Amino acid sequence: MALLSNRLTQWRHAMIRPYIQGDILDLGCGDAVILKEFIGSINYYCGIEWSLKHIENVQKRFPEARMERRNLDKDILDLDRKFDVVLMVALIEHIWNQRFLFEQVMDCLKPDGKIVITTPTPFGNDIVHRLGAKLGLFAQSAVDDHMVIYNKLRFRNLAREFDLKVEVYKTFQFFCNQLVVMGRR
Repeated sequence: MALLSNRLTQWRHAMIRPYIQGDILDLGCGDAVILKEFIGSINYYCGIEWSLKHIENVQKRFPEARMERRNLDKDILDLDRKFDVVLMVALIEHIWNQRFLFEQVMDCLKPDGKIVITTPTPFGNDIVHRLGAKLGLFAQSAVDDHMVIYNKLRFRNLAREFDLKVEVYKTFQFFCNQLVVMGRR
């Protein structure tokens, strides 16, 4: 892991902390750091991950957590449950088929549920992240895997397409990342 990657993760988690409550669907959950950090605020946790290694690690540490293996670009979530919060923390920029993903998310979201997203801004991705990766401050693999970078207008358009509203939009980490919270209209 690069020099600043852990600190940036902690900062992202501080931004999403106010929204972690109830039944949580954590897309691209990795080792379920969210569950470990916010376990007291979570009633039910379902993590979606592609890596079997991550799934096995989480199940050992948190046997009560539901873990599912899915390719978020093409696999139907089919979870038979609705969630208060759907998390996409440092995820959406890694997904090609974002329309498909949002169709799946809408099927999993309670009527008053929230979608919470963190993702780099164009400035953060195209300038700061690429330069920092070259200097060894950030993981190069994350930069290489970014498919689509959003800005505020693009989030508003995405929300409109799915009859959602952008309830919160903030930049953080010196305008390099953004937090977006969406809910149904």
